[in-house]
Amino acid sequence: MPLVRLCRARNPLTRVFHNDLPAFVSERLPEILAHVPELPPQRLKLLKIEVESLPAIGEHPSIARAMVEAGLFELTVENVEYVYRQVLGGSDLHALATRNYTTLRSMGSDMLDGRIEREFEAYLDEVVLKLDGNTDEDVSSILAILRRDDVDSGSLRRFVERQSVLVPELSQVPENLHAMLFDLRRISPTWENCLAFLSGSGFDEAQLISYLEDGSERAALLEKPIPADPDSRPLRTFLLNAAGLSDAAYSDYVAALPKPFERFPENLEDSKREILINRRKVTFTKESFDDLADEVDLQVLFVTANIESYINAPDMLGLDDDFLDNLLEADLTDEKKTSVISLMNLDSVIELPERAALIGPIIDRTNFDVSGLKADVAKSLIAHSAPLWTRISLLNKAHAVLTDDDVRQVLAGLPAPYSEIKTGYYARLDNNSENRTLLGWLDSRNIISSWSVETGLFFTEYLRVNLYRR
Repeated sequence: MPLVRLCRARNPLTRVFHNDLPAFVSERLPEILAHVPELPPQRLKLLKIEVESLPAIGEHPSIARAMVEAGLFELTVENVEYVYRQVLGGSDLHALATRNYTTLRSMGSDMLDGRIEREFEAYLDEVVLKLDGNTDEDVSSILAILRRDDVDSGSLRRFVERQSVLVPELSQVPENLHAMLFDLRRISPTWENCLAFLSGSGFDEAQLISYLEDGSERAALLEKPIPADPDSRPLRTFLLNAAGLSDAAYSDYVAALPKPFERFPENLEDSKREILINRRKVTFTKESFDDLADEVDLQVLFVTANIESYINAPDMLGLDDDFLDNLLEADLTDEKKTSVISLMNLDSVIELPERAALIGPIIDRTNFDVSGLKADVAKSLIAHSAPLWTRISLLNKAHAVLTDDDVRQVLAGLPAPYSEIKTGYYARLDNNSENRTLLGWLDSRNIISSWSVETGLFFTEYLRVNLYRR
């Protein structure tokens, strides 16, 4: 019986016209075959219908196979599985569920490959993306999909996002997809891939910054040194200028830069310029120092970080004493601070008590040669230093540059009991090494009559200072 007559006869509620026949047969194929199991497959192929469900006609294997071989079946999860098992003889259903495209490609079936190629986007949407566990496609399969130009960008993104394997080389992927791979973290974390992204037409600065900020990606990248070759300079320059990074991430990348830059970047916030200074990633020159103009704190930090270079060539910057005051308060050793003091005009401390208070304790703590100090300079240093024992120590060290009258003037400016060392009967000082040193040279210079160690109440020793009556 002709197929059209069969459909009309067996389905009285359906009015089938010639133009509706393929759709009707496709929809009712299991029912039709149940009534006409001997239906020749070539009749169905002539209609160019696509089988909706191959398992539903599995009781008619010759027809199912014929439709499969003709590529006349819809791309669905169940149809692809049917072809894989019943036609191609596949048995690894786990592989089919977790790496569908990879598994089907490995079968080497021109028939199935051709069917997928004919409607690849449908295959991706209706098969691959319908399998929630399809996360283990191999690299070659992922690259094959990424290189297609007939796939919806949203579907492509969902596919890539699910995959566990990373694309090893960005150069293998069209440039318009580079930003997506970085955004989804589906690219191997290598400096070469970062440079390829940076250099390509699909570069997106925000995406690269976000990628570099990611803690796990950062750790992986920093396992390898940043390339130092000339071709990689754009990458190094990008890292240097990466204002969008957090300070912590910026510090990590800057520390890994293979060599310093000659100048500070423009429009970089102070915290990041401070990182560049602390990490020694900008060469110390007059030009780089001037890059920090109007940022005295950063200039001080820059000189402090390069103090040896500055001390060896102070004329390079021509810093004034006001700036050098800042270095004396910076995190430098006393040895380096005395070198800075040697560059200063110490006569200025006569009129600048704040500077005297800054310099005096440093001189006292070190072996600074005080023999060349002017008397007025020494008096100012002693008068404005703190605490009191520092003043006494400085007086002991610098008394040789003072006249007797200078010494008396200094003593008069000290608090009691030192101010009482003048004409009179006697004064009393605590018994300690500085005071014994003081009284020793005061006695030798005949500024006091004599001194001795005495025992007071409760057997406490003190120093008795015998003064001249006039």
